[in-house]
Amino acid sequence: MQKFSLKLKVRSYELDSQGHVNYAVYLNYCEYCRVEFMERANLPFTYFTDQGKYIVIAEVQAKYISPAFLGDELEVTLETVKLKRSSMILKQEIFNTATGNKIFAATLRGVFINKQGRPIPMDEKFRQLLISDTTNH
Repeated sequence: MQKFSLKLKVRSYELDSQGHVNYAVYLNYCEYCRVEFMERANLPFTYFTDQGKYIVIAEVQAKYISPAFLGDELEVTLETVKLKRSSMILKQEIFNTATGNKIFAATLRGVFINKQGRPIPMDEKFRQLLISDTTNH
């Protein structure tokens, strides 16, 4: 898949006592990007849950590079690194659009599971979406 990206603006309630984005919020930004990616591909958030399938993030490796502040415009990106039978490795990065500098990088492992929490084969429509040429919106 080509790199998917979206832009967002830092809001006041995302800041910590030091005036920069709280570390946990970066993971929220990444989640928002993944959900938007799916929705723009006509796979709404409930597409899998309605079928008794779930995507869980089983592992995250994150690197905080530099802070973001109130009003900063950020670009959050998503790209596929590796696909397996029931799991995927995704790379996500966040850039400050004013400077072009990368401020955050993460590698995530997502797994498809059933209602009992057992791994299941990845949904084929989703797999094709991850390997196809997806354009930015």
